[in-house]
Amino acid sequence: MQILDPASSLSRLLRLVGLIAVVSSSASAELWHRPWVGALVVLSWLGWAGWLASPLQSALERISLSAMAIGGGLTVTQTAGSAISALAAVFIAISLVTEPLWFGPLLALGTTVLMGVSILLGGTGRALLGLMVGAVVIGLAGWSRRQGRAVAERNRLLVEQNRIIRAERDRAAALAERGRIARDIHDVLAHTLGGLVLQLDAADALLEAGEVDRAAERVKASHELAVSGLADARRVVGALRSERFDTAAELRRVIDEHRSAGGVLAERVDIAVNPANEQVAVALTRSVQEALTNARKHAPGQPVTLSLRDSAGQVEALISNPVAVHRLSLGGTGSGAGLLGMRERIEAAGGTLAARKEGDRWTVRILLPQK
Repeated sequence: MQILDPASSLSRLLRLVGLIAVVSSSASAELWHRPWVGALVVLSWLGWAGWLASPLQSALERISLSAMAIGGGLTVTQTAGSAISALAAVFIAISLVTEPLWFGPLLALGTTVLMGVSILLGGTGRALLGLMVGAVVIGLAGWSRRQGRAVAERNRLLVEQNRIIRAERDRAAALAERGRIARDIHDVLAHTLGGLVLQLDAADALLEAGEVDRAAERVKASHELAVSGLADARRVVGALRSERFDTAAELRRVIDEHRSAGGVLAERVDIAVNPANEQVAVALTRSVQEALTNARKHAPGQPVTLSLRDSAGQVEALISNPVAVHRLSLGGTGSGAGLLGMRERIEAAGGTLAARKEGDRWTVRILLPQK
């Protein structure tokens, strides 16, 4: 079922009322004694009726307004209805933003000329000035109306553009959040599962050697690592989002987990690491965690050094380990997106990351703003 626009319905009703008023004020028996006058009056009626029925931005609308101007302008001295039709045509043609800018002034000029001809032929020259002034006033009113409609349309377009911009901004924020969550999930899985593989491999080797107690310790450490990974996953999905991110405590936990997974780590912290920006704090912690996981994966048993210091107002984290001589089976696991995810996370937080081989060591250098 088609729903009618209330504003459009009211406009049609007002046009119908205007047509009735023009016809009733022009329907005089004296008009029909001069056929040409009657024909022009009827032309103005037909123009009004066509305007009543015409859709916007159509040829019928322009033809109808032209008929109102011609029929009403040439008989303006004969009936009041003709004057109404002529002046209404001027006002409507100028005020319509759906019509070209040239159409309104051209029709207004033509209507004014036709009214002048009608007045001069009718022998009532004193009324010429009054009608000319009236046409100018009506034209200015129509122009004001057109400008008001144009401003309203621009405002509507601005509101629509703002709505689209807000929707795109929300979509971009949602995509950025999804990317952040994906990076966090990757870090958690890489850290936890990589550590579990190392611990369980060690436990299996100890069991084969008959060292049951030490193997049990490795299994217990694996359980603690799994519990910690589960807690990290809950943080990622927002279960702990309302809590303040404690950078120092998180870094200490990451370091302890690395050591409990069998990693050897020498740490040096020259500053109190506690960035005010949570995004910076999370990026630093997760990147250090990923770097330590990669060190255990690609160079297990090799000593890793971690240093944190102030570098020109920035937090500098340096993680370094010797490069493994032989390629290990665990080093071939994973999607290879860890380093890419680290770089994306660091750059999103306003920092830089450089990872490369320096001599016989693999070095990851991270720079992040303190605030």
